[in-house]
Amino acid sequence: MRGLAAIPFAVAMLLTAPAFADKDADAYYKEGLAFKQEGKIDEAIKSLTAAVAQNPKHGMAWASLGSLYKQKKDLPKSIDAYEHATQIITKDAVLWTNLGTAYANTDRTDDAIKALSTAEKLAPKDAEVHAKLGTVMRKKNDYAGAVKELELATSIKADEPDWWHNLGVAYRFSKRDDDAIKAYEKAIALNPNEARYHFDLGAAYRRKDDADKAIPEYEKATALDPANADGWFDLGFMYKKNHDNDKAIDAWDHYLCLKHDAEGEKRIGEEMAGIGGKPSCKDAAKVKDAPKTPDKKPAPAPKKK
Repeated sequence: MRGLAAIPFAVAMLLTAPAFADKDADAYYKEGLAFKQEGKIDEAIKSLTAAVAQNPKHGMAWASLGSLYKQKKDLPKSIDAYEHATQIITKDAVLWTNLGTAYANTDRTDDAIKALSTAEKLAPKDAEVHAKLGTVMRKKNDYAGAVKELELATSIKADEPDWWHNLGVAYRFSKRDDDAIKAYEKAIALNPNEARYHFDLGAAYRRKDDADKAIPEYEKATALDPANADGWFDLGFMYKKNHDNDKAIDAWDHYLCLKHDAEGEKRIGEEMAGIGGKPSCKDAAKVKDAPKTPDKKPAPAPKKK
């Protein structure tokens, strides 16, 4: 986190300007807020930039700049503004949360954890802070820390489905599949139309070798998101496990229509041949216009007992 010493020399010299400079800074600040309320983002940024040029210690102007640059999706400038704001207004949990979130969105995970941990100390009962910190910890592979924070978040505010889903993922990587299933189920109860939740619940049942419970979840996941290649891949193996070979072949055809990699095609071709089928991609028309989900490596097939 850079210090105020990093402010350009010409700006720093303004700290010694006459007292009326502070008044001018406040005027620019109020002007910037007025532009912001009117939705004139660029004009607001110009006025707020003038405010911090007049008074580099105008914490609220820096905070507003951070928010505006965030709206413009200019994260480097948003981070710079929030860093200045938190050095001046040191005990505002919202500012530290905003800074931590911006760090997380630029993959500065360690900085994000430090900023969000500061926010947590300032606002220990803020569920959102715990949820954001837990999510970042999970990305850092600190699953014990992630579980702790996400459990706190969901205990304070229990109606956020994404928090339950993230908690389920943290449980999963902590090898707590039963707890993961419960968390995924709570996420689904709050938002039954999110394909990711059903996919992860299906995967949890797959890891428990329970095809009867995995299949309905994978079916819901692929119905909600027909472009979920990994869902079709796993679903094919669950159908095969239940000796529903026609459905397995159909699911794998969907997978092949979505994924075009030699390794996947070879493997699925071998699986299909083993149950009397062959790749045809006959359902390409059904999935060609579906929004594509991010590519992932094929999920491993369930181990044979």
